[in-house]
Amino acid sequence: MLDLAAKTVSTGSKASKRSIDSVYALHRKYGTLRRFPKGSFVFTKGSVPVGSYFIENGLLKVCQFTEEGRDVTFFIRKTGDAFGLAEIVLGQNHPCYAQCLHDSQIWVLDAAIIQEKIHSDHEVMSDILYTMTDRLIHHQSTVELLISKPVPWRLAWLLQQLGTPVGDGDSRIDLVLNHEEISNMIGCSRQTVSELLSKWKAQGIISYDRKHIVLHNVQAIFGASGMN
Repeated sequence: MLDLAAKTVSTGSKASKRSIDSVYALHRKYGTLRRFPKGSFVFTKGSVPVGSYFIENGLLKVCQFTEEGRDVTFFIRKTGDAFGLAEIVLGQNHPCYAQCLHDSQIWVLDAAIIQEKIHSDHEVMSDILYTMTDRLIHHQSTVELLISKPVPWRLAWLLQQLGTPVGDGDSRIDLVLNHEEISNMIGCSRQTVSELLSKWKAQGIISYDRKHIVLHNVQAIFGASGMN
């Protein structure tokens, strides 16, 4: 059976945890905790970066909109994630949109403070660069996997990314994405998403209602996706 942790780049190493803890502490010390309602944009494409962000509690997507108005989601950011640092370090405008998928509490740290700390505090600079590099490698691995794996695997991977452990090996997902949005993220039809979820529910691998999906066995989902 596929061992997802062995195939994707883990961000759970001790060095990674130390770096993200340092970035979190920096946002808590110098930043402001703001509330963003569901559907609001933390930043928009082409806007000048005014700060970096750390999610205290919430979920958002980093996305683009096509000329036809279609939403294309690239990444999900959830509780415990930092984002927006690269644009400040590189001095570039935001290349995408960041939109909240439900009400979120996010620390916002002024870009000037980030720039000052990068130039004056070697440890902060090291932690920020480590966090960015770790994220980049993770993204490269994720893109490789998503373009080389079949649709059932991609859906299983997305559910695993969205889930929060609740004990007994289960993970729970608060349903903030509809089937159309999920299909856009993994490159398939809405009907395929619905059919796969129904199949896995019938197999007892997941259970769901209108508000939640519960993953009863993550590795079993990957087995059911034909990757064992």
